[in-house]
Amino acid sequence: MSAPHGVLPGYRLRRLLHRGHSFDVYDAWSEERACPVVVKRARPGATPAAQRRLVREGTLLRRLTHPHLVRAYEVVREPRVSVVLETLPGQTLGHLFHEAGPLPVADVAELGSQLAAVVGYLHRHDLIHADLKPGNATVSDGLVRLIDLSLARAPGLWRSDSGTPGYISPEQARRQRISPATDVWGIGLVLLEAASGDDPFPVGTAGYDEEHGPLASPEPLRARRRVPRSFADLVDGMTSFNPADRPSVAEVLSGLQPFRRTATDDAG
Repeated sequence: MSAPHGVLPGYRLRRLLHRGHSFDVYDAWSEERACPVVVKRARPGATPAAQRRLVREGTLLRRLTHPHLVRAYEVVREPRVSVVLETLPGQTLGHLFHEAGPLPVADVAELGSQLAAVVGYLHRHDLIHADLKPGNATVSDGLVRLIDLSLARAPGLWRSDSGTPGYISPEQARRQRISPATDVWGIGLVLLEAASGDDPFPVGTAGYDEEHGPLASPEPLRARRRVPRSFADLVDGMTSFNPADRPSVAEVLSGLQPFRRTATDDAG
């Protein structure tokens, strides 16, 4: 695409990367830093609530520091609310899954461990990510990074109508309480997709309703692919319909550890 219109002092917007309902994401150049950056910018006509959400996301990303979390350099309020982020190499997990198909169990366990580590860090800062999906994380040379905290908030009643169809948790879809178990569900769906190569919850299928979200747990992993039973049991537990039945983040990390270097793709 050609260079987009619009002025952001100190930055040159070079290419539109993604257009969303409320935000545009650009590849940009920082004159001060003399390096490429990513600019997430409120679209013209974005609601005040959406603009506040973007400011909050940028503020969080500037405050939080973790190896598996993208860094924010700056929050700009004028002439249009924008967040300046570091440019990350690699590709999103969504692109990886599409190109590579089912990943070896050891690779799935490694990416799951990294996601669980950064999610646990967010939980210790009283934040639930609430939108874990392959499009919200990148991977390069084995390093996974979360790139979006737009829906992150404290545990409590979920009042938002936001969420990604096919990835939203049952409790979010039903406006119930979100908790660390909500993010365990999200990680579980990512691992299920990584291991099986399939969309865990295709919208419009019997197990998913566009209005009410998931109607039950997704199809078990071993019904999709031959993997070690204990590994499948862990992933299936993470995607239990009832949040109380899901393992904790610490239990996820512990359960994935044996598979990170010793698992084989065809273990029974």
